[in-house]
Amino acid sequence: MRELAGYTVMSGYFWVVLGGLVIFSTKYLTSLRLRGLTDRMQREQTDTLELRHALVQTEEKETQLKTESKRLQAKVSGLRNFVANLERSLQRFHDP
Repeated sequence: MRELAGYTVMSGYFWVVLGGLVIFSTKYLTSLRLRGLTDRMQREQTDTLELRHALVQTEEKETQLKTESKRLQAKVSGLRNFVANLERSLQRFHDP
């Protein structure tokens, strides 16, 4: 009967120790995964900031190009009017 009682106590300690090992190993593995996820999140935030900066630069460049395009279109329109006026003047000069 004592051996049976000793076996039961020993078995109880075994399960307590095994349970503790499982808990600590799970906690350790979770901390490793969390550290990896934290590192990944920081990398993603850095990439996001770089992309936002690139987007702002692209938007500024687009605004500059639109302004330049409007300026050039106005210049072309003015030159077309100038050429049309010259053509009319030449036609009047040749057609009395």
